[in-house]
Amino acid sequence: MRIRNFSVMLFILLLTGVVQFLYAQAVYAQGIIFTNAPRNTQLQNIKIEKHHVNVTIDNQLATTKIDQVFANPNNRQLEGTYIFPLADEVAVSDFVLYINGKPVKAELLAKDRARSIYEGIVRSMQDPALLEYVGTRAFKARVFPIPPRGERRIQLEYSQVIKTDSGLARYTYPLRTDQFTEQPTGSLAVSIDIKSKHGLKTIYSPSHEVAVNRKDDKRANVSYEGSNVQVLRDFACYYSLSDKDFGIDIITHREDVDEDGYFMLLISPKFTINKKEIVEKDFIFILDRSGSMKGKKIEQAKKALRFCIKNLNDGDRFNLITFNTDVDSFSKSLDSVKKIREDALTFVDGIVANGGTNINGALQAALEKQPDPKRPRIIVFLTDGEATVGVTDTPNILKNVSAANNDKSRIFVFGVGYDVNVDLLDKMSAQNSGTRQYVKPEEDLEIAISSFYTKVSEPVLVNLDLDIRNIKLKDFYPKKLPHLFRGSQLTVLGRYVGKGETDLVLRGDINGKTHEFSNKTEFPRQQSDHQFMPRLWAQRKVAYLVDEIRLNGENKELSEEITRLSEKYGIMTPYTSFLVTEEGSHGRMLSERLRFSRPDRGRSNQPIPLTATQVPSAAEINSKGQDSALRVAESKAAKVVSSLETQRLQKAEQVAITGAAIKHVKDKTFYLLDKVWVDSTHKKDTKTTKVEFASKTYFELIKKEPDLAKYLSVGKHVIICYKGTCYEIHPAKQQEERQ
Repeated sequence: MRIRNFSVMLFILLLTGVVQFLYAQAVYAQGIIFTNAPRNTQLQNIKIEKHHVNVTIDNQLATTKIDQVFANPNNRQLEGTYIFPLADEVAVSDFVLYINGKPVKAELLAKDRARSIYEGIVRSMQDPALLEYVGTRAFKARVFPIPPRGERRIQLEYSQVIKTDSGLARYTYPLRTDQFTEQPTGSLAVSIDIKSKHGLKTIYSPSHEVAVNRKDDKRANVSYEGSNVQVLRDFACYYSLSDKDFGIDIITHREDVDEDGYFMLLISPKFTINKKEIVEKDFIFILDRSGSMKGKKIEQAKKALRFCIKNLNDGDRFNLITFNTDVDSFSKSLDSVKKIREDALTFVDGIVANGGTNINGALQAALEKQPDPKRPRIIVFLTDGEATVGVTDTPNILKNVSAANNDKSRIFVFGVGYDVNVDLLDKMSAQNSGTRQYVKPEEDLEIAISSFYTKVSEPVLVNLDLDIRNIKLKDFYPKKLPHLFRGSQLTVLGRYVGKGETDLVLRGDINGKTHEFSNKTEFPRQQSDHQFMPRLWAQRKVAYLVDEIRLNGENKELSEEITRLSEKYGIMTPYTSFLVTEEGSHGRMLSERLRFSRPDRGRSNQPIPLTATQVPSAAEINSKGQDSALRVAESKAAKVVSSLETQRLQKAEQVAITGAAIKHVKDKTFYLLDKVWVDSTHKKDTKTTKVEFASKTYFELIKKEPDLAKYLSVGKHVIICYKGTCYEIHPAKQQEERQ
């Protein structure tokens, strides 16, 4: 019987009988179980109850401590061998496994011996998963017994030196597990403590949504936690070291020298900043106090306003405008918050919700006076409905706001509930260099606003301009650079043409004076170390294109480009979905627009406009990183489609997440089509070189092109295009007949 399981450890269980196994994918770490039981025996998966990783990085020396608990859910005792594949630079310093009070001995296998073990299993078991391990050393220990319904705890510690390139360091932990498995990890946690003699600037994970807690300029903690986690990728963390006021780091990727490269620019200010270096700014809060805000919403909004007023810097200026049918201002002009703080708090206490919604009047009051060119003006606009008083049509409100503002103030929008005028708020924020955020009725408005304010309360560089000489940049996002705040970092993704060393020059204003910061960097002719970048760039571009459609309406050219990117990079969007046959034998990408219908308004035969309740904005994609915001989009979309489409999309989401129809390996995307894993770059009429799986030719090819091993680990039947040649790896004929 075949049992699937996974782990950062290679975990082999040996019983009596015919050997079959389960596998999982991960570079240097993968859970594989060999069961030796009668064919009719029904064994449950070995479950990873706990997988905790604690890392300390002290001036480039990284010590990784792993703590795992494996549970045997079966009614029989199991015997096993524990193997952990290791990179060349890793040195194991501690291994802990006690059985009946006795320590277990372990040994380190050399590369050649480990490789022969891996290839032998691939040949005999007819499974390509172990190709991930080819060329690595291995750490091995015998585990016996694993009691029925019992557990075994394993602790391993190893050290390595983290290399830096132009001040940028990368730590990786081989966390990726089998995308096929239905068995999640019970408790997963990764914690990294970083200490450095030099200032820590960029801290970025392209793989996971991490929390970054900066203790000071030279110490930080990076953490990730999850329960019942289906892990699909290795953990990666980049950080840069610099004693300059601003860290300006670039990561590049260029697999094919004949194609444009990818770049990711990371800009971070130092964490500890003198109050004099923080830009003094003007805040105008506009609060909807119409009747629909009555109750919980207005109370949450008042709490959020109190938080903001209490935390304004003494050098800031402030005003508060409330509106219903009428428009009321706390003050006739912007005043120093130090002078009016207590009076402003009293004003907030007296706010009562009733009346209509005069959106145009409130915005005109906020924009009535011209801003001080030496101080950034930030307008925070909060509403829960549509305009009902005064100017009520969207085009005229937008026209009036643009005429009064002329892009001199940034307008940040909060829409509360499901009845907001999304078209108005989307376009207002986009046309006035801000962002929009939509808060559901059940969400805490206070948390959303106070969290936003904390991010923007201490700008250290505004009106940013980036100059990269001698290199042509294209398709980069965001198109307009936002202000840079203390403790934040700016991420820009794009494509580049050309090669060579160049200067990166960042300009911006600090309290009305322009400052310039520069850094030398290189855009290489070829660079294949950062495989995550093509898909991450594609996600940013898709987010931008979806935003354009949301703001300006349907456009065939844009929707076709979204579809092309979706198919090439395996990204789910409102225009593409993955469907699976009832038997689950194969999946395919649909290049069509999903027809949405609102659950509260019945079914519709016509697509409704994309709204913020369905897909995230480009700003959300930029802030969340990697593909988390797109996963949120898929979830949002599933909630607004009709029942049949919901079932299909939910199945598509599950397929996309578990990998049953799609896999990402390094820079490539594979689709499962009629039981064949097909490279997304392969064209139907392209000739392929056929190679039988696990044959002598197969292993000679892998030995000649070792990087192919990771791609071919997706399955026994694979079509892949690599270095100008397309290969079809196919199982032996007798194997196909058995399938």
